[in-house]
Amino acid sequence: MLANRGYDVWLGNSRGNKHSRNHTKYNPDKNKEFWEFTFQHMADFDLPAIFTYVNGITKQKVSYIGHSQGTMQMHITLCKRNAVVEKLLDKYFGFGPVAYVKHASSNVVNLLDHKVVIDWYKLRGIHEFMPGLKWFETDAGIVFCSTFPKICGDAIGQICDADPELDNYDRYDVLVGHDPSGTSLMNMEHWKQLLDFGTYQAYDYGSAKENTAHYGQATPPVWDLKNIRVPIRLFAGTSDELADP
Repeated sequence: MLANRGYDVWLGNSRGNKHSRNHTKYNPDKNKEFWEFTFQHMADFDLPAIFTYVNGITKQKVSYIGHSQGTMQMHITLCKRNAVVEKLLDKYFGFGPVAYVKHASSNVVNLLDHKVVIDWYKLRGIHEFMPGLKWFETDAGIVFCSTFPKICGDAIGQICDADPELDNYDRYDVLVGHDPSGTSLMNMEHWKQLLDFGTYQAYDYGSAKENTAHYGQATPPVWDLKNIRVPIRLFAGTSDELADP
């Protein structure tokens, strides 16, 4: 609709989904290094790169519309007062905005509360989490679905919500073609970390030594939402089980 009204529309992809699996060095099907990222890396590196790229072509500031994890990325970027994003940002709209996730009731998120899912992936050396619906047809997907049938039974409803009074079922053929679209296991570990501890902070690498190597301190930095100093416009769905209002 925005494009039809004459706006220049750019579609960004969260790193690691089925539209964003290219790398100058690593092969996502062979190198685990490709998957060593969470939404915090998207916030620190990908968003500033996107803003720089779009501004370089349009010579205009960027109005950013984030959806769910896309809002998480922007919130982190704004908490850390990234100079590039703050300079080039015109307006920010957050749909299904996310920061703290302690009130989420999504079945997938709650399942992450049980370490068995993360361990299932790690024991099999799988670093990509649910790369797409075709994944359910692979050997790994078949075994996973036999272990966790509730997730595979309704990919959309189990992740966020399913309400026949609210959902546009005429578009479900489009939705299920794109959701899930994959991410890193490390990213899901980060979501689990926020769920387990009710915090809003960087990824915990598991030891004081590793955290110090990445952050210069023994524990992951906490993000302070009070640091955000630009106007934000947030839109929440009253039945959203993942981005709980």
